[in-house]
Amino acid sequence: MIISASRRTDIPAFHSQWFINRIREGFVIVETHQNSDKLYRVSLTPDVVDCIVFRTKNPAPLLDKLPLLEDYNYFFNITMNPYGREMESNVPGLQDRVAVFKELSDKIGSLRMVWRYDPVMLSPKYNLDFHKRAFGYLCRELQDKAYKCMIGFIIHHPFVEKRIERLSVSRRDFDDMRIIGEMFGKIAREFGLKLETCATELGLDDFAITHGACVERDQIEQICGYGFAKVRERYLRPHCNCMESVDIGHYSTCGNGCLYCYATTHSPRIKIDPSSSSLDPGYGQPTREKTDIADLRARSHRSLQAKLF
Repeated sequence: MIISASRRTDIPAFHSQWFINRIREGFVIVETHQNSDKLYRVSLTPDVVDCIVFRTKNPAPLLDKLPLLEDYNYFFNITMNPYGREMESNVPGLQDRVAVFKELSDKIGSLRMVWRYDPVMLSPKYNLDFHKRAFGYLCRELQDKAYKCMIGFIIHHPFVEKRIERLSVSRRDFDDMRIIGEMFGKIAREFGLKLETCATELGLDDFAITHGACVERDQIEQICGYGFAKVRERYLRPHCNCMESVDIGHYSTCGNGCLYCYATTHSPRIKIDPSSSSLDPGYGQPTREKTDIADLRARSHRSLQAKLF
């Protein structure tokens, strides 16, 4: 089983102690989706967890806790955008984040570091020239510190559109995406950096940019040191190539303050009791106490058949 921590919130930045407590107790309570009455108990023991994918903008609070994860395989998927406070109001400064990225990479190795430049958006402030300079700077700084870079493009979810309307962010356009792809592809090649798209319908293979996966089989098998049996892929959304993973986060519990985020629909509640079994702020309340909790079937994806190569 692969654990995603998390697509729904930034666990390393805001809930690192909660996560370590869950690891110590060996399980977590999650809901299947937002506002669901179905709760599941997910095992977090090393015998069933093949790998943990940490998704974050700021891994710093988790750095001193890494020795507590010595029994687990894991890697980091770190979003490193160059946007200003009006777009990402509570994210540390870019230079500080670059320094933390490098420190973490030196600790655990570049194989376990994925850099995301996502979402790419165009506006009067964040125009092509801005992205050329910003992407070039980050490629230069992270070229030897990351396994690969993944890019994605802004999606105008209805509630996101209302938040970014005042910033005059353009809707995604295939012509613009190809222009950006050609520019980014050239820069990435200069620094020898592998570049992929995340859940993007448009092919950019002309610019040496392939359809990628943030939960990539080859990378995880290298990290784990063993092959995987068949694991469902392309299951999340159109054009997603990720292996299946179990998300243990909860929506609207992230304090990064990113206007483009689809996982935070209202003012976030980030003061979660670190001893709670769930990141759901409503867990343990009377309405939740009556909800049945089912055990999620959990097993390792380790293949019993040895690989020849």
